[in-house]
Amino acid sequence: MTPGALLEADQLLSRHAARIAVLRERLAAAVDATRGSAVRVSAVGDVSVVAPPHGYGDDRGSGSGHGRLGSGSRRGGHGSGSGQSAAGAPGQADVALAVRVAAEIDAVLAAADRSDQETAKALHALATAARTGWAGSPVAVPSGVGLLQLAQWWAGLSDAERRWLVAHRPEQIAGLDGVPVTARDRANRDLLDRELDRLREAVAASPGDTAARTRLDALSGLYHRLAAVEPRAYLLRFSAGGDGRAVVSFGDPDVSDNVATYVPGAGSSLDAFEGELDRAATLQQAATARAPGEGTAAIMWLGYDAPDGLDAARDDAAVAARPELTSFQAGLAATHEGGQARLTLIGHSYGSLAVGVAERDGAVVADEIVALGSPGMGVDRAAELRDPAHVWASTAPNDIVRFAPSPGEAVVGVLAGGPGMVALGSASDAVLGGNADLWHGTDPSAAEFGARAFPSKAGADPVDAHASYFDPAGPALRTLAGIVTGPATPP
Repeated sequence: MTPGALLEADQLLSRHAARIAVLRERLAAAVDATRGSAVRVSAVGDVSVVAPPHGYGDDRGSGSGHGRLGSGSRRGGHGSGSGQSAAGAPGQADVALAVRVAAEIDAVLAAADRSDQETAKALHALATAARTGWAGSPVAVPSGVGLLQLAQWWAGLSDAERRWLVAHRPEQIAGLDGVPVTARDRANRDLLDRELDRLREAVAASPGDTAARTRLDALSGLYHRLAAVEPRAYLLRFSAGGDGRAVVSFGDPDVSDNVATYVPGAGSSLDAFEGELDRAATLQQAATARAPGEGTAAIMWLGYDAPDGLDAARDDAAVAARPELTSFQAGLAATHEGGQARLTLIGHSYGSLAVGVAERDGAVVADEIVALGSPGMGVDRAAELRDPAHVWASTAPNDIVRFAPSPGEAVVGVLAGGPGMVALGSASDAVLGGNADLWHGTDPSAAEFGARAFPSKAGADPVDAHASYFDPAGPALRTLAGIVTGPATPP
């Protein structure tokens, strides 16, 4: 097989494995729901209702068969109350539980069978295509069309045409919102391989080129991150120009029930983004642990030119990010398979300004919006965003962002006594009053902003606090996982 065929096979098997992992959790939850009841699940998956003479036991089968509801062992008919009836026979609650569990087992096994068949069929087609030389006709990528039209164009192509585009025009496919994740992943990995080869040659030719060495080290780390097995990572965008662009998803957003997009803040670039990847991966793990019976993907979206240093005092980068972020979120909805996913958009630090500007000036596709350690979202009130009831915010008590003065405070401070007075005034405001008036608007975590504020732990120092929102030991990550997965849905 060609490298392209092997990568596609890896994608197919990873998707199948992720589905089976979710189904296994659903099956376990269904069996666990019968503990302490009169419902029994046999080793082959048969479900029955019994009335044990000495109370309910807890020995349960593994549910490895099908979910037929056995009636032979059910005695006493339907009781009039919940639990056991007065005569010791099971009541309506046990019978209803048995029906639900049997239906869930049937649904899980049917879904596993469909995934088996779909994966086998796709692998067979892939092997056939690889044996015939990976043939495909040249295809032109349409220009000047909307996202939905682009998605329809892609859907109308043959498998051979799609593979030709990925193999021969990766630079055109790599950044196309509306094209499925798996195709973009293959195209972007090709671009990453090319850039790694170029950097290796540059470093070999000029060992003292520290810029090339720094970039090579960072992208080598990304390469190894993409090679990890679980959760599988998908490279949804890659561009090496300037500070670079990288969009990485942990989990496949096209088939996940929950999808979170994390927008990092100032200073992020291809030279320094390993920590941002760690945050997205940590969020994916926490959300998966909270809702193991659902698929969750978490995306690190460095799809904009994040500002450096004093440039973060302007909103230029946030405004420039607006069309890219809006298109990306719309693309997630367009390529998602089955019902729509629950989409959460999270901005940290300056990234929250990018999120706020995109939401303020357009209609970003997101069910929930979250601001972490925000210097302001470009608005003074959550009511200026599309749906303030679904805007969340958290700022650690000693986050350095709280010490940022508003433009008005800065002007008054300079006129009153110079830069030192600005620093003194903003620090006093932060300590005594929470400093709700920040550089880019009202603090989203302040009561007057009107978002749904949640707590974060204090850091060892103000800089540490600004980076602590994804700390597994802190309360913010638990809340984030709950926002991403939404209300619990027990079987």
